Formats: sequence, structure tokens, C-alpha cells
Amino acid sequence: MKKQVDALVVSRSSREKARRQAADLHATIERHIDQGRLKPGEKIATERELAAQFGASRTVVRRALALLHEAGKIERRVGHGTIVRAANDRQGAPLSASLLDTSPAELMEFRVALEPSLAEAIVLNASERDIQAIRDCLDGGDGADGWEEWERWDRSFHLSLVAATHNRLAIGVYDAVISIRHERPWLHIKQGHTDTVLWQYYQAQHRRIVDAIASRDASAAAHAIRDHLLKVRTKMLGFAES
Repeated sequence: MKKQVDALVVSRSSREKARRQAADLHATIERHIDQGRLKPGEKIATERELAAQFGASRTVVRRALALLHEAGKIERRVGHGTIVRAANDRQGAPLSASLLDTSPAELMEFRVALEPSLAEAIVLNASERDIQAIRDCLDGGDGADGWEEWERWDRSFHLSLVAATHNRLAIGVYDAVISIRHERPWLHIKQGHTDTVLWQYYQAQHRRIVDAIASRDASAAAHAIRDHLLKVRTKMLGFAES
């Protein structure tokens, strides 16, 4: 029995280490892209080269690249490798000043209306690979430590949900949501209203969403997404849950 318990502890520790390494590698490559050290159209190193460069396993590299792909930072081209996507390709046309002035309250109101309504499309269109990508974000969030990691995994989780619709209009609209969400007023509010206990609660809600999607239960997924967003709105903005 003790050997089984020890093996379980080692396995769990290994998974947590792999998630943290993937998050770190994801953040490093994303920072290089955002800072212009990796330019649009430029081919990035292969999985094998990245693994050697960062001393990571191919599994860790693959997970980090999957997160970058879900975030729209890179694309895989057959015969060409992994390419950095241009900002315009990732986010469409620049947002107008009026959209960038969207308040956190307006943003949450829109998200509460939009995201639960996508549950049916997610359940109908998500492949097993899509569901695994969502699970990877959930797993990464379990190992996150601190506000910046929480925010990165939360963003990746919701991006993965919308990407699983395979609906180009929904994905394009959500790109605008993400752009607004990463404006400074929103991040300032979120940073001041998230702690370890609350993040663990959000992760439990994320898990309910994933379980409903994996079960192909659109109604349960919609309710779980709505409950989660209402909780976020209540904690961040003081709105009464409805």
C-alpha cells in the first residue's frame, strides 16, 4: 500500500512539475512574440530544438505550443513548421476607442450573455483534442501560483472554450473581449479581488464546465458557465448574482 501511495505522490508531483514547466515555456515564448523578438511570419524552433534549449520534455513543449496556438499567437503550417501569427491575424481589425473604453461592468454583462450561449456549439463541435486542450488549461490552473499565472491560465481556459466552437464569428468576437479584458482598468480590478482561496473556487467551477462538456451536456455546460461568470462578476464588481 505504501508503495502505491508513494507512486501516486510521485506521479502527481511529476504532472505538477510538467504543468509549471509548460506554463513557464509558454510565458517565455509569448513574451518574445509580444516584445518583437519573434516576428510575424517567422518560423520558431522545432519541438525537439525547444526541448533541448529549455531542458524540457517533448510533452512539456507540446503543451506550451498548444497554449500558444489556442491564444492565437502561433499557427501550424504543413510543410512549413510553426509560424508566429501577425497581430492583425490574431485579433482582426484594431478596436475602436469607444470599445477600448468599455467598462468592466459592461464587459461582464456581455460575457454573461455571450459565453453560456456558446455551450451548445462547444458540445456539438468540440473534438476530443479540443476537450483535451481545455483540460490542459484546467490542469495548468491547478498548478498556478500567483496572480499572473492565474490570469494566464484563466484566459487560456476561456479562449479554449470558444475555440472549441469552431465558429469563426464567435472566435473573432471573443478576440475583442480578450483585448478589452486586458486593458489596465480590468486587470487592476481583477488583481485586487483574486486570492488563492478564490482561485481554487474558480478552478472548481472550471472543472464543472469541463465535466459537462466532456459529457456532451449542453444545458449543464451553459449553466456552469453562467454560474461561473456571475460569481466572477459578484466578486469583482459587487453585483448581486441573478
